[in-house]
Amino acid sequence: SAGGAFVAHRALFNREGGQGNCERLSEGMLEDTLVAPIWKRMLRSDFFQSTVKVVGGTALAQAIGALTSPIIARLYTPEDMSFLGLFLSFVGVASVVTTLRYEVAVVAVQSEEEARSLVVGSLVVSGGLSVLAVGVFEFLRRKDIFGYGLFPPWATLLVGLALVAGSWTAILRYFVLRLGLFHVVGPLAFYQALWRIAAQMGLSFLGSAGLVLGEVVGRWAGLRSLWRVFAQSVVSWQIAWDALWSYRRYPFVQLPSSVLDTMALMAPVPVFTFVFGATVGGGLVLAQRVVGLPIALIGGSVADVFYSRAAELLRTHPGGLLAFFLATSWRILALGVALGFAMWAMGPWLAVKVFGPQWEEAGLMLRAMAPWMAAQMAVSPVSRVVFLSSRSWLKLVYDFTSLLAVGLPLWWKGNSAVHALSIIAWTQVALYALYFLVLLVVVRELSYHHRESGGER
Repeated sequence: SAGGAFVAHRALFNREGGQGNCERLSEGMLEDTLVAPIWKRMLRSDFFQSTVKVVGGTALAQAIGALTSPIIARLYTPEDMSFLGLFLSFVGVASVVTTLRYEVAVVAVQSEEEARSLVVGSLVVSGGLSVLAVGVFEFLRRKDIFGYGLFPPWATLLVGLALVAGSWTAILRYFVLRLGLFHVVGPLAFYQALWRIAAQMGLSFLGSAGLVLGEVVGRWAGLRSLWRVFAQSVVSWQIAWDALWSYRRYPFVQLPSSVLDTMALMAPVPVFTFVFGATVGGGLVLAQRVVGLPIALIGGSVADVFYSRAAELLRTHPGGLLAFFLATSWRILALGVALGFAMWAMGPWLAVKVFGPQWEEAGLMLRAMAPWMAAQMAVSPVSRVVFLSSRSWLKLVYDFTSLLAVGLPLWWKGNSAVHALSIIAWTQVALYALYFLVLLVVVRELSYHHRESGGER
């Protein structure tokens, strides 16, 4: 039966790499420190092996993006890229709103039955909210707010399709992560990237419309595998409104913070397009795509596995959460600094040689964004731990200040677009450092509270 298949999946996860491995991971980190080299402990840890499963598909996806970026950059103009950037900025923020952050709760809930009920309700709610978001986009388009008047009427339909696909993928992805089926999550990024790039290259004769259509195609491409896993496990398709209400703190408390966080990530393109023009906005889109390669490949993959393992540790062995948090943080910090330096040194040369002389300013933007990339890679993957605590409102404060920093060019342009971007980047570095200290306090409190309340078994 469907329920039996689900139980079998979960039992296999617990037997081969779930609860037991989480306990061994947290205990082993402290016991093996003086006995085995760090690299040996890392290679045999369940965390590392699960991360590799996610990174495998993500690496292929990023490889496709990296190898085809020079072609895309020559098929499309900076103005076309600006068009795509505006589209992604709206869809990115709206996608957070349409899920109401219930997808994060799917991993944190205690029972499997409750998790399935939460997924069903989230899918329905996100579909309805996507329709409302389409109306907002149409309003921005008709009023020509922040340059959205550049879009033709048919773009509104594409926004709706992109929102539904993105929202459902996010919800189902967290459910699959809860099951520990990392081998399903890995190929997802690969299929999406493959279809996205193929569509964008094949539809390049449509100009900027080809970029947007390719993005929509890519979002729908990876949904099938996630849906199949959930359909096999679901027992009832009835909406459990009580489950949605039980976890109302996610839309009421964490949603505002997540919206601000996403706006801070997506706002630079609309802001720079509005202040400096479409050509500058397009250059920033390309720079963000290059910077996003290591962040998505390493940071995103680590974040998925870290959050799943942290939630499991908190339920089964909270005493090991702090060691797990620190070990993960320092390793990705070292890698982030190394990649950030490489970006700073080679960014300008890379843009001109690989993408063409019309992208020279994008290379200077890459150099300006290098410190920001290093800080984001170090802190962002472990920042989801705040969703496991009752102090998630602290993230709201951080996200608000981050959004203010991104909007700096609206009232102070600096000497140039690159200069303004550099000021924003270093401001973000300082904010990430402060936020890491906040996360450290949160993790210590989580470990202590759950130990004292008998959470450790």
